[in-house]
Amino acid sequence: MIRFRLIAMSALVLVSTSCAATTIDPSVTEAPAVATTTTLPTGTAAELLPVMLAEVEKLSDIIGSDGKRTEQLEMIQNLFNAVRPEIAATDGLVADSFDASLDLCQKATKFKRPADADKCFKNLTTLSEAYLENHP
Repeated sequence: MIRFRLIAMSALVLVSTSCAATTIDPSVTEAPAVATTTTLPTGTAAELLPVMLAEVEKLSDIIGSDGKRTEQLEMIQNLFNAVRPEIAATDGLVADSFDASLDLCQKATKFKRPADADKCFKNLTTLSEAYLENHP
């Protein structure tokens, strides 16, 4: 029991002494965020889906090597956003399936999980091949 009290007291002392006053220096300013605009790629699903798959295939390695995974995901998302209206117009359920697979890519990127990026690639490959076979 004495040992527990000593540990508790030590923890209390460490916590209470580690707090310091915070001061804000008004002379330090941050640069304003630069507004960016995104231009979606143009082309048909038959043209852009293979390009998107090539970019998704790279995602696992980029995540594993601590590369620019957010930029890669943005490129993938832009490619899909360019073809999603075409896919949704022909088959809304397939468009939802693409969305679900891309959610897996987003989670892979956010949580640094290369295996999820590989699953995303596999799912998108299957979806793309089936879509292009049924809607040439």
